[in-house]
Amino acid sequence: MSFDRDIVTWFAGHRTPVLTTAARWAMELGTGEPGMAVLAVLFVAAVVVGRWWRAGFTIGVSVLLAQAVARALKQVVARPRPPGDLAAVQVGAYSMPSTVAAMTAALAVALYAVVQWRRGFRPYAAALLVTGLGVIACAMVYLGAHWPTDVLAGWCVGALVGFIVIRLSRTVFRGLLLRAARSD
Repeated sequence: MSFDRDIVTWFAGHRTPVLTTAARWAMELGTGEPGMAVLAVLFVAAVVVGRWWRAGFTIGVSVLLAQAVARALKQVVARPRPPGDLAAVQVGAYSMPSTVAAMTAALAVALYAVVQWRRGFRPYAAALLVTGLGVIACAMVYLGAHWPTDVLAGWCVGALVGFIVIRLSRTVFRGLLLRAARSD
């Protein structure tokens, strides 16, 4: 698509060492095995310490399922990544949908839905989550790891998975609560 190429070309022509280093660091934190392991440990610790079982289940399943669905769809779509002359990083594998975009969209949807935000804070939380999604998307396109439409497709996959998991977890946990109440 010309739209995709024009945007990636613009980013490639406006890279700076500082921004490229920051974007690479963010990419490594979110996609590298050490970064993912640290984030997973912190997530599990927060769930256990806070006793946020339903929220932890919903968020965790949303992110993992979005990752699995995006990876499966990549094999079906089989879209190549931006060419080497436009990319600051070489990622390999196929490009669409963006797995990182799917995972972060699922995370944002689940966080927004299951966290008990303080009164009046929900709009700020939404703005913060959307800003985070935008920054991550820009970093992926800036580095040439994805075309913009890969990110859009990933967001759609992640949001849909997040909504489905939220609905299912509400049903499952409501059923568990009803069963527990009946057994008392």
